[in-house]
Amino acid sequence: MATFDEVGFLSDELDPWKQAAQEAYADAFSYAYRANDMALRIMKAIPMTDISEELKWAIAAFARALGAFQCSVLMIERGAMAEARALARLCAETVIVVKGLVNVPGTLDILRESDAEHSIRAITNIIALNADNAQPDEESLERLKATMAELELAFPKRRSLNYRTLALNTGLELFYEVAYRYTSGDGAHATLGAFVRHIKSEEGTHGYFFGPDIAGIASTLLTVSVAITELIDLAVSGMGCGESASELRDLKLQWFVVRPDLEARAAEESAE
Repeated sequence: MATFDEVGFLSDELDPWKQAAQEAYADAFSYAYRANDMALRIMKAIPMTDISEELKWAIAAFARALGAFQCSVLMIERGAMAEARALARLCAETVIVVKGLVNVPGTLDILRESDAEHSIRAITNIIALNADNAQPDEESLERLKATMAELELAFPKRRSLNYRTLALNTGLELFYEVAYRYTSGDGAHATLGAFVRHIKSEEGTHGYFFGPDIAGIASTLLTVSVAITELIDLAVSGMGCGESASELRDLKLQWFVVRPDLEARAAEESAE
C-alpha cells in the first residue's frame, strides 16, 4: 500500500482518517449518505417523456450537482478540505441553476447566450494567437471563423448569468451567501484564504502543510447537506417526482434533527 508521503490523498493510508471523520460527525454523514441514496433514485425516476427543453437541461444539471455533492463528501472524508469546499461550491452553484431552469423563465436563454459568448471569446483569442503564425492552419481557422459568425448571428445580444440574481429569484438568497459566496474565498479559487491552509509556523520557523485537515469540516458538510436537500425538494415539487413527497418529509425530519448541531459546530469553526 502506497503511503501518504508517496502519493498524497490517493493513498489508502487515509482509511483510518475516514473512519475517524465519520465517527466524529456520525449524524451528518448518516444524513449525507441517506440523502445521496434518495437523490440518486429520484434522478433516475424523473420523467423523460414529453418534457420541456428547460426540464431536459435541469435534469442534466441535477446530475452535475449530485456528482459534485458525492465527490465533496468523498473529499471531506479524506480530509482534503479545500478541494471538498471547491466541490461544495460547484454543487451549490448548480443547485441554483437547476432551480432557475425549473422556476425562472428565460434562464435557459441566458445560459445559451453565456455559452455562446464564451465560445466567441475563445475563438477570437485563438485567431489572435495565430495572427503572427508563419504557417497557420487556414482550414481550421476558417472553420472557427464560420462558427463564430454563426454564433454572433444566432446570439446578437449575449447576457451573462448572474448567480446572485438567480438565487434571489428562486428564494435561495441566504443559500447563495452561505453556500456559494462563503466557499469562494476558502476553497474554489486561488486566494490567500485557500493558501493559508498550507502554511505552518512552529517556534518561529516557517514551513508548509500538506495533509488531511479538519478545518471547515462542519461548515462544508452543512453546505453540501443543504444543497442536496434543496435539490431533492426541487425534484419532488417541480420535476415530476411528487410520489416521493412522503419520503422527502421523512428525510427533512432527520435534517431538522441533524442541522442544529452541525450549524453550532460550523459557528465554532468560524469563531476560531
